[in-house]
Amino acid sequence: MKKLILSFVVVVVLGLLWWNQSKNSAVPATGEPIKIGGIFILSGEGASWGEAAKNGMELAIKEINAEGGIEGKPLQGIYEDDGSDPSKAISAFNKLTNSDGVKFIIGPNWSNTGLSLIELIKQHGVVAISPSLGLPAYNESSEYIFNTWPHDEILSENLAQYVYDKGYRNVAVFGANDVWVKAQDQAFIKKFVELGGKIAFLYEPLVTETDVMSEVTKVKNDKSIDAIVLTVADYGLSSIVPNRLKELGVSLPIYSLTVSFHVINNCGNACEGMTFLTFLTPTSDFEKKYKAAYDNREVEIGADSAYDAVMLLADAFKKTGSVDPGDVQAYLNKIEKYEGASGSLVADGEGAFTKPYLIKKVQNGLPVTIKE
Repeated sequence: MKKLILSFVVVVVLGLLWWNQSKNSAVPATGEPIKIGGIFILSGEGASWGEAAKNGMELAIKEINAEGGIEGKPLQGIYEDDGSDPSKAISAFNKLTNSDGVKFIIGPNWSNTGLSLIELIKQHGVVAISPSLGLPAYNESSEYIFNTWPHDEILSENLAQYVYDKGYRNVAVFGANDVWVKAQDQAFIKKFVELGGKIAFLYEPLVTETDVMSEVTKVKNDKSIDAIVLTVADYGLSSIVPNRLKELGVSLPIYSLTVSFHVINNCGNACEGMTFLTFLTPTSDFEKKYKAAYDNREVEIGADSAYDAVMLLADAFKKTGSVDPGDVQAYLNKIEKYEGASGSLVADGEGAFTKPYLIKKVQNGLPVTIKE
């Protein structure tokens, strides 16, 4: 009898252990995949943004699939390179939608390519979420278009306030002839002038320009200028201008917006001491798992917000029980707040999210968060 009881207890314990393990172990997703396209800058200028967004997107997909996918259906990422070229972005979109049957797209990274896709997105009725495009004209053009990166004009206005509060009144602005950069220039200038400041110098060359020595010389010779503002994003000018300033011995303080590790590395010590505002605000948990997944690589612009974009889509799939773009966009448009890998996102009611920004300063070749 004792042996029978002991055997029964052993069977029960083993059964409970098996049940607990099976309960906590997701069954791998094996059904028909749900395709999500990624249109990113994977080559040329801005490739660090595209690579980061692809990594973030892929990290989210792997996590979701490891947990059983969406009702047993795995997510599948299909990636296309737009090279920050509008015509290539259009080709990438057509390939994803017409050949691959994609109904959900993460991307593009930059405004020039994003704006070129608006009409196609409307025609095809796909849901598109950009992880780093900050122009209101993009997401506000359709209820199917979203941003997980806040509008850049918010950051530009706050930069104007920050520079003004530091006591600077006559600034030189180095921008570029690009839709995204010009929007940042306009927002900064409008706010700075409203506060009582003056734009002593404005330079907006083609993004491919490399010879800026004459313009930098003008800044050096204008003794009224007390600070320099760079709004040229990740274009080559963002490191060329600081280097030319350094060569001419210009030691004015430099302020900027969302400076990537890529720019800082290209700058050498010419960007040392630069202060900038940024919406790149990954959580510490995301930073840890991102570095673990990608050989200790730093989180670059687009990684955390692309991860959030996929997670938002997954939430929509699960909560609506549908992969119809119409159902998904309706769900996404009802979200008011979302705690994500990129921070605490608050919806603006028109397809975009906003969140607190950070102030960083380049110290010893690294962007360090400062509190002021």
